[in-house]
This record gives sequence, structure tokens and C-alpha cells, in this order.
Amino acid sequence: MSIVEGKTTQQVDGRLNRSTRTRAAIVEAMVSLVGEGNAAPTSEDVADRANVGLRTVFRHFEDMETLYQEVDQVIKARVFPEFDLKTLTGPLEDRARKLIERRAHFFETVHPFMTCTIARKWKSPYLTRSYDAFAELQRKFLFKNLPELQELSPALQHAADQVASYDSWTRMKNVQQLDAADVIEAQLAGILAIIRGA
Repeated sequence: MSIVEGKTTQQVDGRLNRSTRTRAAIVEAMVSLVGEGNAAPTSEDVADRANVGLRTVFRHFEDMETLYQEVDQVIKARVFPEFDLKTLTGPLEDRARKLIERRAHFFETVHPFMTCTIARKWKSPYLTRSYDAFAELQRKFLFKNLPELQELSPALQHAADQVASYDSWTRMKNVQQLDAADVIEAQLAGILAIIRGA
């Protein structure tokens, strides 16, 4: 058995494995807390959920930005596969309805995580970039499946992007208190009105 700086390879490997497990537990604790609706878990919350000391959290993640990055990557790996990116075909209204329904399902899934991102992105360059990338993904998917929008003026394109966005969806659900079906109908009506009205 080889010796590494006075320790056996087995001992070193054991410590590395424990360290990896502890780091993963901290990330999982953050993911779980946010998924349960805690938009701004504290370091103490994360330590309690991961069943580690507060010092351990900061030993593995010297700053919250690093933790945000790992948490974001885990969330994307879990929830983004639920976003059906297949190209839609058929008449305009059929495509528009299917697109809005797909997005509504996806928005419901990512909502707790987006709430956390929005709450923290003002202090986090990484979360700001992640939020912007999510908005761009929504826009590309919208224009890919509703190419009629590409024929409109830039102002109407921006309006359509906003009408079908996560921001619009969450405002209608949480501020206007609409149920899921009514949000879908409102977003669909808005998109069709923009396209047909032009």
C-alpha cells in the first residue's frame, strides 16, 4: 500500500470521497430548500438541512456564488429535460396553443428555482447570466415555432416575447390570481392578437 505524505492512499481516497459526499449534500440541501419554496435559504438553513456545521459549508464553498453555480447546474440537469424542444407543426393557433401549454408546464416546474434566482440575481453575476440565458431560450423557442412573429416590427416582437414569457406567467398567477388554465388562455389570446392584428 503506497504512502502519500504519511497517509495511505486508502486514507486519502476515503477523505476525498467524504469531501465529495459532503459537498454534494450541501448542494442537494440548497436544491431541496429552494424546491420547497424557500426563495432565499440562509447558510444556516443549508447547513441544518445538509446536517453539517456552518463552517463546513464555507469550507466547501468560500462564497455563495460558487454554491449558486453548482446548484444551478444540478437544477438544469434535472428540470431542463422536461422542456419539450421539439419543433411544432400545424396551423398557427394549434402551434401557439401547444407552445403556451408546454411553457406553462415548464414554468410550473422551474417556478421555485426562478423565484430564488430573481431574488438573488441582483447580487450574483452568475445568476444574472443564468436568468438572461433562460430568457433567451424562451425567445428562441417562441420565434422558432411561431415564425409569423419574425415578419412583425421589432416593437411587436418584443411585445410577443413579453406576453409569452415566464415573467408574464408568474405575474398572472401570483398577482392577478389566475388559475393555470386561465393563464394559458390569456397568453394564447395575447400572442394571437399580436400576430393577427399586425
